[in-house]
Amino acid sequence: MKKKAKSRCIFTKIIARAAILILLTSTVNVNTVNAMELEDNECGFSDKLPDDVICKEQEAVEITELEPNNNFDNSKQPDIKVDISNMQEQQSLTGSNSENDGRTTLEAQTSTTSNTTVIAGSVNDYLSASGDYKIYPLSLQSGIYIQAQLTQPNNAQLDYDLYLLDSDGNILSYSEYTTNINGSKGSLPEAIGYLTSGDATKTYYLYVHSATGGSISESYQLDYSFSVLYDKWESDEYADQSLAFTFGLDGAFTNSRNLSSPIDNDWYVITIPQSRIYNKLQITATTDSANTCSVQVYKNIASNGYQMQMVNPIGNNYSVDTGVYYVRVSNAKIMGEYDDSDIQNYLLSIMPILTANRIIISELNGTEGSSSYVKYSGYGTYLRTGRGKLTITGYAYALDTDTNLAYLAKGTKVTGKYKNPSWESNNTPDYATVTGYAVTDESSQFNITIELPPALGAIYYDTGISYHYFDKCTVEAYISDQINIKNSTYIFHLKNSIYHGY
Repeated sequence: MKKKAKSRCIFTKIIARAAILILLTSTVNVNTVNAMELEDNECGFSDKLPDDVICKEQEAVEITELEPNNNFDNSKQPDIKVDISNMQEQQSLTGSNSENDGRTTLEAQTSTTSNTTVIAGSVNDYLSASGDYKIYPLSLQSGIYIQAQLTQPNNAQLDYDLYLLDSDGNILSYSEYTTNINGSKGSLPEAIGYLTSGDATKTYYLYVHSATGGSISESYQLDYSFSVLYDKWESDEYADQSLAFTFGLDGAFTNSRNLSSPIDNDWYVITIPQSRIYNKLQITATTDSANTCSVQVYKNIASNGYQMQMVNPIGNNYSVDTGVYYVRVSNAKIMGEYDDSDIQNYLLSIMPILTANRIIISELNGTEGSSSYVKYSGYGTYLRTGRGKLTITGYAYALDTDTNLAYLAKGTKVTGKYKNPSWESNNTPDYATVTGYAVTDESSQFNITIELPPALGAIYYDTGISYHYFDKCTVEAYISDQINIKNSTYIFHLKNSIYHGY
């Protein structure tokens, strides 16, 4: 028995020495290590975020009071007066009971149908040249909210404006956007709002005026409405009257407003700071009312006045830069589908989509499991794995450096990469790098599984009882669209081991 054991030992030594000879005579550079220590899990990862990093979910803050836009100044309205006496009036928008146009007086409508709170209609007409105009008289009692909206032809050569005048030709409300064609949606409609006051019925005039150009083939559309129900923040039909909507990283929402007519425009202004951890906003407006609502976001590209350029979303997500943006909430349906018996508040929500600016690797799991941490003296202590699947687990999150609060960054694309310098120096690029991808889940965690190639075995280590051939490789995880935000570590990629028994 002893002889057999000895012969086996001699045979093993011969095989081991032959393997070493073959390796040393190859073109691969081999590092020889003469001492060896093995310690399990000396630098293993935690299966969660570090104790000093507690990620919180965004919790939207409710806004119950809105502030007027600080830019709004009534004194900025045009300093002009229109001579009503010399103008040819169009048909009254409220004085006809004709079945042909379907319009009626507000007094008659509200006295006969108690459930009806809105009267609305439309007219189409033409302005033939710069300076041309059309004027429409209104006869209304006190406490009526007048709204009007002018949609000009989708023509960059035209610029029409809209005004509300009193009986002496003074401007009570106005809308003067500079034309900016936003694709098929055209230029933002001019829109005004005004609440009538006083004891007696008064005459007002809607005044449509061409600042630039005209057309006898392309008509404008003037929509109007008269309401007795409206929220306390009216009038904000024009961008200059936008209400300030403030929000932080947690976002904000308000559900205290409604669309009181089919042409109601509610405007909000938001400011995007230079220092932030988001580049997108999720903006939604929803309501239980049959009168559905829509959201549009604009930037003002004019140095004077307003020239509104629409920001095109992807779904409900809007890309934003540092600066001021305007949010418009309006009716999503056509005028004839508006139901004034179902006026309900809408919920407007603005939520930053946080950008991950921190990433950690919390666990590696290879062919020897997730706890096989080995120390090779001179090379450190790292996970050892063989050829096969390697799973990289970690977290990507958003850290607010001002408050030191960490936020979940759900839906962040993460790249995982394995790099083997031994294969690189051997000019074998197909084995040198392997890449995989994943998206963070609800808890900001990612799991990336990649298939490792074979190891080259460029490092030779004598454990005292066996020879180990392995490569020291890099494993890293980074934010896919921000490669400078990354976390990396090493692994020992084992090729094979040969027992020598002495």
